[in-house]
Amino acid sequence: MDAKRKEVDIMSYYGYIRVSTETQVEKGYGLDTQRKAIDDYCKSNGIELSGMFSDEGISGTIADRDGLSALISAMNKNDSVIVLNTSRLWRSDSVKVLVHHELKKESCKIISIEQPTYDIYSTDPNDFLFNGMMELLDQYERLTITKKLAKGRVTKASKGEKSCGSAPYGYKWQDKEIVIDYNNDMVVRQIFTWFAENQSLSVTAGLAAAKGYKTSTGRDFSKQSISNMLHNDFYIGVVTHSGHKYHGKHDPIVDQNLFMRCNPGYELA
Repeated sequence: MDAKRKEVDIMSYYGYIRVSTETQVEKGYGLDTQRKAIDDYCKSNGIELSGMFSDEGISGTIADRDGLSALISAMNKNDSVIVLNTSRLWRSDSVKVLVHHELKKESCKIISIEQPTYDIYSTDPNDFLFNGMMELLDQYERLTITKKLAKGRVTKASKGEKSCGSAPYGYKWQDKEIVIDYNNDMVVRQIFTWFAENQSLSVTAGLAAAKGYKTSTGRDFSKQSISNMLHNDFYIGVVTHSGHKYHGKHDPIVDQNLFMRCNPGYELA
């Protein structure tokens, strides 16, 4: 079973775009331009994004950004963030060190389209000047990010409500609430059923393609997108916030027994 479970644990890719008030007219760095560059890069390299985060009208010298905070919170071990240029992530050495510090905790990577040789793990002597300071400020910075993300969301999550973000495949937003999208809920159950029966992402992706099932962006379901779906306990009525799980108000699409067959190590709340 361990070998089969490893197939599900696939890294995710996230996009990040940013423009500040003083750089909105800066050639080549508009939000649409950045988004298109990331989409083109993903298509050329066979990558499917798990999400796109953005900050508009805020300087890269500021660490406390909604989009950046959400990005860092979403990334798990070995995930990657794709940017047009690292200047979208930071515009100061202090923010750079902070971003590096947070991403390295999960062995994450930065892919810069305009800087193809960039490596977050390469040694930069200038970084050492800030390491001591960042260690002292680490608790404060993390508290600031957590506070920014948590504001207004903890209460909603504790009530079983999804606070923000896109609705998982099979659901849709309706009047500020997430409801089942009855155009796609059957597809979700079918994918869970297939994987429960064969325990193979490759086979499941092939069956989905044969049926003509498409993602919300109109693409074939990849092993990565299926993996993300299988791990998402939102489908059994759970809302997760800051590592805490709550019974959601939304209707589940997948039966708990079926979910457990696909995720044998999962512990029900």
